[in-house]
Amino acid sequence: MISLRLTTIEDVDILTDIQQKAFQPLYEKYHDEGNPYLRNKRDILCRLDNPKFLYLTILLDGKIVGGILYRIKGSTPFIKKLMFGKYYLTRVYILPEHQSKGIATEAILKSEKFLKNPRKLYVDFPEDLDKNRKCYTKCGYIDTGKRLETEPGLVLACFEKVCK
Repeated sequence: MISLRLTTIEDVDILTDIQQKAFQPLYEKYHDEGNPYLRNKRDILCRLDNPKFLYLTILLDGKIVGGILYRIKGSTPFIKKLMFGKYYLTRVYILPEHQSKGIATEAILKSEKFLKNPRKLYVDFPEDLDKNRKCYTKCGYIDTGKRLETEPGLVLACFEKVCK
């Protein structure tokens, strides 16, 4: 069973390890400097009590298997300023051995209950990652058609979801 909780300081070491394992293949593919693979536990710690972020821990049968990070204030690569009811899904990551089992999809849908009055949700990801496209589409996100080349060979696709 998939469940979520607000991330605590006790989760940070485990989530840092999972984040690095989950994003290492993408770093090896793109060699991008913004990749979460390059981040340490301070990256997670500085977001826990920051009012610009919402950090959630993903559990499978009570065991930590991943995390979800939302930006709830500020700007994103595609949105200049997040206003009331708009949220940016910054990252979702799952232990590699648990990927492609629907855990991320279920976790994303459950995570929306933690958001206050969500009206529009945004996410971006490398446009050539079909696995990500499939996951976000299952969650109700649609392609906006907007693209942004952040580094040579790395083009992000922007998707959005209108909440009822």
